Amino acid sequence: MKHASLMAAAVAGFAASMMVAAAPVQADAAKAFKKNRCAQCHTVSGKHTIGPSLKGVIGRKAGTAEGFKASRYSASMIAAGEKGLVWDAKSLDGYLTNPKKFLQDYLDDPKATTKMAYPGLKKEDQRALIFEYLNGVK
Repeated sequence: MKHASLMAAAVAGFAASMMVAAAPVQADAAKAFKKNRCAQCHTVSGKHTIGPSLKGVIGRKAGTAEGFKASRYSASMIAAGEKGLVWDAKSLDGYLTNPKKFLQDYLDDPKATTKMAYPGLKKEDQRALIFEYLNGVK
């Protein structure tokens, strides 16, 4: 019984330390979202602005944010969703690196484009932070 109590205390302490360690990382991820211009057109609140809200985007089919008018997406984004593009770590990383090229490659269409004026983010660590941030806002 004594060992079980010690083990429970150790697990609780470890869990608490992980939450404390996660807080600065999540704060860094939120900063990356804002610093890299995502927040200029997107929210994570569920409210759509210029672009669709990115709340719950991880695991969502491309071009299908509930309440965001389909006409506000590029035809290429709609086509990518219809082809089966679902946002996950790999697809979001490719898209954030170079949105237009990602859609062109995904659709095998050199004319594919996006309505975003965003050219892409070359810094892998910043893309990873943005994914982490978006993955945490469900």
